[in-house]
Amino acid sequence: MPDEVYERLRELLDRHPTGCQPAPEIIEILKIFFTQEEAEVALGLGFRPFSVEDVARRAGVDGETAERCLESLADKAVVFVREKEGTVGYALLPVMPGLFEFPYMKGMSDDMRAKLTPLWKSYLPKLGRGFGGTDTRFSRIIPIQEEVESEPGVLPYQKVYDMIDKAKVVGIGTCACRDMERNCDNPLEACMLFDETCTYLVERGFGRYTTKEEMKEKLKEFDEDGLVHQINNVQEHLTFVCNCCTCCCGLLRMSLEWGNPPVFTSSGFTPQVDEELCTGCGICADERCPVQAIEVTDGTAVVKRERCIGCGLCVGGCPEEALRLVKMDEYAEPPRTTSEMGMKILQEKGKLEAFMEVIKP
Repeated sequence: MPDEVYERLRELLDRHPTGCQPAPEIIEILKIFFTQEEAEVALGLGFRPFSVEDVARRAGVDGETAERCLESLADKAVVFVREKEGTVGYALLPVMPGLFEFPYMKGMSDDMRAKLTPLWKSYLPKLGRGFGGTDTRFSRIIPIQEEVESEPGVLPYQKVYDMIDKAKVVGIGTCACRDMERNCDNPLEACMLFDETCTYLVERGFGRYTTKEEMKEKLKEFDEDGLVHQINNVQEHLTFVCNCCTCCCGLLRMSLEWGNPPVFTSSGFTPQVDEELCTGCGICADERCPVQAIEVTDGTAVVKRERCIGCGLCVGGCPEEALRLVKMDEYAEPPRTTSEMGMKILQEKGKLEAFMEVIKP
């Protein structure tokens, strides 16, 4: 049956830590992105780069067919490609971040958008049901560095500027969530890219390179706009910085709106109110807090810590400087690397063995 290859591809994608929940919508999405021949070649991919020869052998096709299909898929932003030490390697992209975001970054025709957007809007809440692990979160909220750098004991992975400085190359592209939903007037160019992912996306026309200083300035602008900063939940090597609104962002909405298990974790900071400076103006509660974690009681702002995600937007928006971020006493240390985070999620899902089978050439 024609759909069989697409279901096999979905099952392969489901081995990734972020998963690929079964649903009719994802099969239709895969049909849009992959011809049947391309889907058969994609079954020879894993989640780390393989050579054309390895993909051809695993897929049972000749090398010319494999290379032609892989290049087509890389141009469509549904297969990752890199060149390392003179060897070109291709890897399967996860559903998110990957198959969902990258085609929107490149831009698409009105016809393609009309086909894809309803499918993604229906599928993303379903994807969220199995997105993270039981304990390990995929992403982490992080505040602007100026808001926390004076706080004692701030760790290197809690300083976003320092993490940006460690990257080899940086860039920026279109926020797929905002481009798809179009629920607000916040900036479309707001998805920050790093290192190999950045190089791939920029070289294929899905984004542009920036300087690190431009990126830091943009973070300040996004902070003023009231956007929540999310990064991959690790201590080393940024993969992305998303600048998110709760009306569009898939990752935030998975937990806040769609009722799925949490996919992001708090920054590790929480706002503290100086009652002598607070005038009870309500800007923090009504205009800045994205999760309704602040209310004004008896003329003073009060933080509901069980709801707070530690984004720091209330701090930057307070005209009286009556709020500051303080470090939380209890905070789970993030995994050291992206690989460690992925392995933890897979272990918690009971999928580690299945994943290991598809990362060997």
